[in-house]
Amino acid sequence: MDEKPWLLCRESDPIQDTLAADRWVRIVILAAGYTLTGIVGLSLAIPPGYATAVWPPSGIALAALLLWGPRVWPGIAVGSVLVNLAVALTTAGVAFNATSVIIAFAIAVGSTIQALAAAGAIKRWVGVSEIFESGLATLTFTGLAAAACLIAATWGVASLNVAGIVRPDQFLDSWQTWWLGDLIGMVVFAPVFLTWRQSLQVGRRPWRLGELIAAFALLALTTLAVFLSPAPAAGVTSPLTFLPLPCLVWIAFRFRPGGVALAVCMLSLIAIGATANGAGPFGGARTTASLLALQAFIGLTVVMALTLASAVTGRRQSENALRSYSVEMEQLALTDELTGLRNRRGFLVLADQALRMARRARAKCVLVFIDLDGLKRVNDTRGHAAGDALITDTARVLGHVFRESDVVGRVGGDEFAVFALLDEQDGKTAVAARLQAEIDRFNAQVVPTLRIAMSIGIEEINSTADTPLDVLLSHADRAMYEKKRRRA
Repeated sequence: MDEKPWLLCRESDPIQDTLAADRWVRIVILAAGYTLTGIVGLSLAIPPGYATAVWPPSGIALAALLLWGPRVWPGIAVGSVLVNLAVALTTAGVAFNATSVIIAFAIAVGSTIQALAAAGAIKRWVGVSEIFESGLATLTFTGLAAAACLIAATWGVASLNVAGIVRPDQFLDSWQTWWLGDLIGMVVFAPVFLTWRQSLQVGRRPWRLGELIAAFALLALTTLAVFLSPAPAAGVTSPLTFLPLPCLVWIAFRFRPGGVALAVCMLSLIAIGATANGAGPFGGARTTASLLALQAFIGLTVVMALTLASAVTGRRQSENALRSYSVEMEQLALTDELTGLRNRRGFLVLADQALRMARRARAKCVLVFIDLDGLKRVNDTRGHAAGDALITDTARVLGHVFRESDVVGRVGGDEFAVFALLDEQDGKTAVAARLQAEIDRFNAQVVPTLRIAMSIGIEEINSTADTPLDVLLSHADRAMYEKKRRRA
């Protein structure tokens, strides 16, 4: 029999084995995090215990799928099943039976599909790295999350209704509480995991860390003052409810969305914990209306703060990009692409500035005009590539002769100009000698057909005169052509 061993066993691939192991580790971490935060979130569940004011696992699930990819979805399903089994075991008046297990699995299906739908939509229409890059992207993230949260809320409450746990008259209240709880969980907790690296970056200036600590401390104090106060006797309209908002605005303007994500998470946890203990403006009788008011407060606060921080971040990035682009465009407008020297415009601008400074300091300076001889012959016999090489060689020679503080430019096809400061003992003769010596050194190292030959005109500048730069340049130009005529 012709056996095919590769059908019976597979050669081990260490890389694939490592990736597979890593995936299952992430699934276990996700399931454990989903379960633990879900049990904590049940502290604000309204009877009979399935719909909560805020549902942290929805944010953890979304962040995990965005960061780790959709292959970790089993962690969401397992965590959801365990949480809902815990609900059935701990909710008073609800018997744990086969129906409870079926409901737990049914709700897990809705929660998993919801997280996958939200992550897929955000990746496609926003992008993971762009979520908090602009106010529009953050609002789109919130809108997509809100649409995806319709899945679990509708699926879960319908399952409870079919099982007889949620009565028809409770359907709408349970549905909207479930939907808002999942949505708030996504917009509060997902940003923390998505931007935690940002939140640790406060720059190299120590006072920035002090400012961040002060902002968080003030936010914590104002939030505690609001939500640890006694619950109002009637209604939840205390104006002090919005006292923490100026602190959030401060953090949004001064720090990245990562800092805002941590801030709103802290605010939400304080508000939820205080309300669960009957304190604060939403403590009251813990009716459905008060829980919805708490959800509305947290949801609107989070969206406002994150959108503002994202808008500020996006504007700063746009300003930096525009500034960098402007510098780049200015550099291109003043620089010769072939040689890297200043072009004619750049030379005139910088040389004029240097001339003004030289006159103010009574410094000795010269203006050199150079014509590269034989370029047309090289182009005709060796090609334009060889001609370009000769031009770049000329620029290199000028760079060896003149200093970085001097202004060197290519002002025409085969014409160069230099504005140079001189030492007291120097003169235009010394400049011409140094330049010719460098030309001779270069020519000694190359083939004859690519040797450099220059016609040079030098105009020594009287620092006490007010002769314009273009006139000085024309004088140097005439001196160069006079030398070329005499040599011919």
